[in-house]
Amino acid sequence: MFHDVKTKMIAIILFLCILVGMFIWYGSLSPNPNLNHYPGDKEIINDYDSHIGEIVEVGGKVISTSPLTIEVKYGTETMDLFVSGVEEETLEGDRLTVFGTLQEDHTVTATRIVIRPRINYLYMYVVSFIAAFWVLYRIVSQWRWNRTKKALEIRERPLKFKEVLSIFKGGFSNG
Repeated sequence: MFHDVKTKMIAIILFLCILVGMFIWYGSLSPNPNLNHYPGDKEIINDYDSHIGEIVEVGGKVISTSPLTIEVKYGTETMDLFVSGVEEETLEGDRLTVFGTLQEDHTVTATRIVIRPRINYLYMYVVSFIAAFWVLYRIVSQWRWNRTKKALEIRERPLKFKEVLSIFKGGFSNG
């Protein structure tokens, strides 16, 4: 499809600009309950009183279980919110996402919650780390860089694990 390097680079830059633009557009959307986009951490911290009685969606780290309290953060600002109406057991350090009605005195009456235990983050990072190395191994073992075409090419014969290790040590050069 794209055969010269200049066209490939222009296409990559164009797609990256579109992607960044979509991130900025999505981040600029304001809360709209009709679209299931409710006031969140940012809106609650910036203007708590104007959202009292509204349905909100907030998340934070559990800092106390009796009464259930989460620490909501936005940027450098933090706010402690009490959460009522929760039957599930939570532990300090868990991440809690609460969907409910914002009340006076820094309380959210929960209608739905999602609890993410601390161990989930360790699991996520370990599995992602292993997966990243697996993908890197697959790319290096099955593809090679063609310097004249300035493109990746599939290898005629996939490299074995020891050959891939020698590439990272700098001793393998015949592609």
